[in-house]
Amino acid sequence: MITIPILCLFSACGSGEKLDFPPGFIWGAACSAYQTEGDNFKNDWYQWEKINSFIGTPAGKAVNSYVLYDTDAKLVKDINLNSFRFSVEWSRVEPERGVWDDAEIEHYRQVLTSITSRGIRPFLTLHHFTNPLWVMNLDHQQVPIADLGGWENPETAVEFAEYAGKLAREYGDQVDYWLTINEPIIIALSGYLYGLYPPGERVFSPGQITQKVIPVMKNLITAHALAADAIRANDLVDADGDGRATVVGLAESVVLWDPYPPDDPQAQAAARRLDQFYSKNLFDSLTAGGFDDNLDGVADDTRTEWQGRLDFIGFNYYNHWYVVNIPLLPAPIAALPCISFRGLDLSQLGVGCPAQIGEKSDMGYEIYPEGIYRILKDLSGRYTVPILITENGIATTDGEKRAQFLADHLRWVHRAVSEGMNVIGYIYWSLTDNWEWGTFTPRFGLYTVDYQNNYERQLNRGGEMMGEIAECNCLSLGILKRYPVRK
Repeated sequence: MITIPILCLFSACGSGEKLDFPPGFIWGAACSAYQTEGDNFKNDWYQWEKINSFIGTPAGKAVNSYVLYDTDAKLVKDINLNSFRFSVEWSRVEPERGVWDDAEIEHYRQVLTSITSRGIRPFLTLHHFTNPLWVMNLDHQQVPIADLGGWENPETAVEFAEYAGKLAREYGDQVDYWLTINEPIIIALSGYLYGLYPPGERVFSPGQITQKVIPVMKNLITAHALAADAIRANDLVDADGDGRATVVGLAESVVLWDPYPPDDPQAQAAARRLDQFYSKNLFDSLTAGGFDDNLDGVADDTRTEWQGRLDFIGFNYYNHWYVVNIPLLPAPIAALPCISFRGLDLSQLGVGCPAQIGEKSDMGYEIYPEGIYRILKDLSGRYTVPILITENGIATTDGEKRAQFLADHLRWVHRAVSEGMNVIGYIYWSLTDNWEWGTFTPRFGLYTVDYQNNYERQLNRGGEMMGEIAECNCLSLGILKRYPVRK
């Protein structure tokens, strides 16, 4: 259970009042192309599945959303959401370098029409972990995929910007809100350090972070900046009539890092370094134009072409992890993140990590609702642009647990809003169950998918409550009473 240290943290607690959100607050759900569409054969992840035995179950048809996109748009409308975040599969629309597939471009126009015709605002993500195969082989040499590395090549950022500009020209009359890249830090770490994502580099040398991961991060930052410029230059239509033709951001993974032991100054410094490395460097670069290479709190690499390239900060919140100071680990981080993920628990390895004793999701993540507030407060104090929660969700087969998760987290989001933080919306991950990068087992969906029965979608209790919240634009008295603050 979650421990609340004081009896009442929320403005309406005990007053018999509902918790209202601001007019126009964004209520949405999210998905990604590769995790839901099915039959994506022309990207690096499809090849990656073939050559890695640790990929337990291939994506295959995923949840068949390429065919059922209109059904999914209706599901969004049925639970009163005003927004839907989805991604275009780059390898479908540009299967070869500089070659555009008109049929696939038209397909995504139909997807957008299905969304916008129902009065739903699309949030279009351009890159959600997958690259076309040609991106992984920009010089056209035929080499094994494990030896490739698209984001190591600065030219990839240029190619990505051309793709962004193309989509802005094609879909600018339907889209105003653009997210360029989903979780750049995960791309950099999982692809170029841990070996879990393409291109699969798993080299734990002392220089791997400075010589490989940080340069990849900078190329991803450049890719966003160039793409933002391309979108602004090519999308000149105010699709939703709010006075702005383009609103450009991205979605970064943000972890709440706490030092362990909490009162250890060295652990506190280690947590700050890891936080700077994991997410702040990205946001600092795209707002102020500076990247802190050695994580000492001072920007070392300043580039004006990065500055001012975020109209909003988007972040995905799933994790609260502790940090242990271990100077022997490679610089500049010199810290151990005490991760808990799919059965991995570093507290059992005798490295100084505390045991995760709180309630967990089916992914092994600690459920820590206060963390979303602490991150919002931190980001609001550091940046002036609006903040959008682009992903937050729970893997569970229990609809009531999902509903409680929503109530717990949205109480804290409401507190942030009531304190004047510029939080513009909340997007739940995910609309339906989906393929979670090697497995169908974790169930994140507001709609449960029956994989044995034509991918039928069934609304669960979490989805019902998300619909109640979106319709009311509030946490109603009924919700607050049914899902009270847990002590």
